[in-house]
Amino acid sequence: MSDITRCYPQLHALSERLLAAGQLAEDDLQQAIPYLDHPELKSIACLGIPSRFNLWETPAFSNVSYSRHLEIIEYLSRTDASAMMLLPGASLSTRAILTLGNEQQQARFFACFDERPAWTFFAVTETDIGSDASAITTELTHGERGWRLNGTKTLIGGAMLASAGLVFARYKQSQRLVMVFPDAAEPTLQREPLRTVGLAGAGLTRLTFKDHRIQEEDILAHDRRELLQGLNALSLVFERHRPMVAAMALGTTFGLLTALGMRPLPTAARRGVARLWRKYHAIYQQMLTLAEGYSNGQHQHALTSQLKLNATRLVEETACHLPHWLNRDDWLEDHMLRKRYRDSFAFEYMEGTSNIHLLNSLRPPVSQGGSL
Repeated sequence: MSDITRCYPQLHALSERLLAAGQLAEDDLQQAIPYLDHPELKSIACLGIPSRFNLWETPAFSNVSYSRHLEIIEYLSRTDASAMMLLPGASLSTRAILTLGNEQQQARFFACFDERPAWTFFAVTETDIGSDASAITTELTHGERGWRLNGTKTLIGGAMLASAGLVFARYKQSQRLVMVFPDAAEPTLQREPLRTVGLAGAGLTRLTFKDHRIQEEDILAHDRRELLQGLNALSLVFERHRPMVAAMALGTTFGLLTALGMRPLPTAARRGVARLWRKYHAIYQQMLTLAEGYSNGQHQHALTSQLKLNATRLVEETACHLPHWLNRDDWLEDHMLRKRYRDSFAFEYMEGTSNIHLLNSLRPPVSQGGSL
């Protein structure tokens, strides 16, 4: 396995900033944000945004391949995955905007990055429905007063700080992705922070739309056929994001195993650590192989869900051993280790659950020659 710091030695210093931000984010996200004010952290946060819209690109982090991007995420998550999630950026929204948005829509969405790296959100999940996009109740309607959006989304990352976002809504018998700009939306858009156990940097939020006005030009691909606007388009967005969640879970696993390796352990525990390291390296290689497939234009729905499932199960398995393998003082006195332990069980907040992946594993065939 290659060492990503040979390509990007500055990642060492960036880790220290993330460590400070992650601790402050536990109590107040606003206090943590100043620690993210660093040119190269901003550049990493904006990876994936096209250069024509990206004023924060630096020479070191320009033209970064998807594989390298995942390696960077994994490395920085070894310090604190929660702080990684606190970084601004377009995340899930980027692929959706670039896939379905025209040039004018792309320029309007990415305009929030003109003055500083901005936070954005991608709102699919609903209470009692989860991320089953086929069952959503948030509705886009059109009448004499124009376009209106009504409904509630929950567990939406980064929405409290966001300047722009995308909302997945039902329209008649199909689905639509709608651009929303919260700074100009009050009082028809209410944002409520959600308290979670672990990964506080994700900034999970509940969004409530009450007769919220939508401009027709803010409806992505409104004139295209349903197939391009519905679940197939959404699955392509998630397919690109799930490996990033896996990378953060792998980075957290690395941090836990490294901490175990620095302490005296019983023989049986040392054998257990060695076994977990082997799993870590195997899943890391699975991540790189998947990234290579993306670079070759392959659709990998099943493999992508499998990678996320493997990585999140591994970090949970590793964390479960900590209180039993460590002696009492090591466990009770190391605050950061216990924070990592708690964060390890929170990755299922991030875009769906393992059960949803498995229950929805039956998918219609996708033409390899088609594109959106």
